[in-house]
Amino acid sequence: MTHKAMKKHKGIGFMEFPEKISAKITTAIASNVEDLPEQKLAEIDYGIAVFIANSYKMLIIFILAILLNVFEYFLIAFVSFGMLRTFASGLHAKREWTCLPASILLFSGILYFGMTIKLNIYISSTIFTLCFMAALRYAPADTEERPIASGKLRRKLKIMSCITVLILYAASLHSLGTPASSIIVFAALIESALILPVTYKLTGNIFGAGLEINKKKEV
Repeated sequence: MTHKAMKKHKGIGFMEFPEKISAKITTAIASNVEDLPEQKLAEIDYGIAVFIANSYKMLIIFILAILLNVFEYFLIAFVSFGMLRTFASGLHAKREWTCLPASILLFSGILYFGMTIKLNIYISSTIFTLCFMAALRYAPADTEERPIASGKLRRKLKIMSCITVLILYAASLHSLGTPASSIIVFAALIESALILPVTYKLTGNIFGAGLEINKKKEV
C-alpha cells in the first residue's frame, strides 16, 4: 500500500489528531527526500503518530505521579509498558477525550498491583510466557484508525515485540522480589492483554485492520 493509499484509507473525516499531524509530516518528508521507499514512509508515519498520541497525555500523568510521590515507580511502569506498546501496539480509546482517563486508570492499576503484590519467580515466569505467546501470535495489534498494512513492517514489529518481552522478563528477574519487578510484570501483562482479539471484541473494536487491507490487496 502506498503512503497516499494509507491516508485515503484512514479517511479525513474520522482521522484523529495524531494521524493528521503524522500524515502531514510524512508527506513533507516524502516531497523533500527523493527515492524514499514506501516501506520507510510507512514506518515514519507510524512512529510519528505513536509519539504524538502519547506525548501530551504522558506529560500530564508524569506531573500527577510527581505530585503523588510515586514518580520512581511510575517511571518503571511507563518505560516497561511503553517499550512493549511501541512495537506490539494494541487497543486504543476510540475518542481522544477518553484516552487520558483510560491511561491514568491503566497506570494506576499497574502501580497499585505492582506495589502491593509480591510475585515469585514461578508466577513471573508464567506471566511472561503468556506475554511472549501473545506477542508471537497477535503482535502488532493495530486499529481501524491506525492500521499497519505493510507486511514487512508487521513482521519487524512482531520480532521486536518478542525481543522486548524477553528484555522485560530479564529486568524483572534482576529485581525479583521488589515492587519494581512486580510493576514490570504487570505492565507487560496489561499491554499483552490489550493486543488480544478477545479484548477487541469485548470493547467493540475490530481486530486486524491492517491484515484486512493486505488481504484486499492480494485479491
